[in-house]
Amino acid sequence: MLKKFFIAAVLLIAVCLAYYQFWFLRQPDRTIPNAADAFISPANGEVAAIVHWTKDSLAWEKDAGVVQVMTSDVDSSGWLIAIEMDVTNVHFQRAPMAAKFLKNEYVKGRFNNALVQTNRYGLRLENERNDLLFEAENGMKFKVVQVAGLLARRIVDFVEPDQGLAAGEVIGLIKLGSQVGLILPEGTIPNVTVGQTVIDGETIIAKVKK
Repeated sequence: MLKKFFIAAVLLIAVCLAYYQFWFLRQPDRTIPNAADAFISPANGEVAAIVHWTKDSLAWEKDAGVVQVMTSDVDSSGWLIAIEMDVTNVHFQRAPMAAKFLKNEYVKGRFNNALVQTNRYGLRLENERNDLLFEAENGMKFKVVQVAGLLARRIVDFVEPDQGLAAGEVIGLIKLGSQVGLILPEGTIPNVTVGQTVIDGETIIAKVKK
């Protein structure tokens, strides 16, 4: 009986490891849109929030202090688009636009359930996160924010300061379900709606005003 239990346990562990390796860490090919004036989705998941922010609005709202810090080196106003990722989504993140990576800021925090919204920004702002700042070829700055969740306790980025990136290039990974935020400057227009499913590297999530 003990031998059968041991064999079953080993098989279960092997199945879980294989499932994790081939499902959670999958990286399917994507057809990157040829649109220099567009931002493509950095993540695969569901749009949880689309918020227009300004310095004035962030001065008075709960949780806005964190957002104010996150947005301060992007612009004085703009858009925050939050994407929820569950365990079925692809967990790699991609560059939303051809750009140069400037810097990252890793912030320690909690590991609360990222799929439970606690504010209008759609992000668990108290959780551990990694903020990636980019500068596009047109001079616009934007951020991709990787947020850890209840199960996602490891955030990885694959970029170095001053590295040039093509649109859709893989820039990072959040293991298991979590959230990704895209912080855009003024002069952009969201191209998605709350509740919409977006595909990393394919869905045009916002456009630059002409």
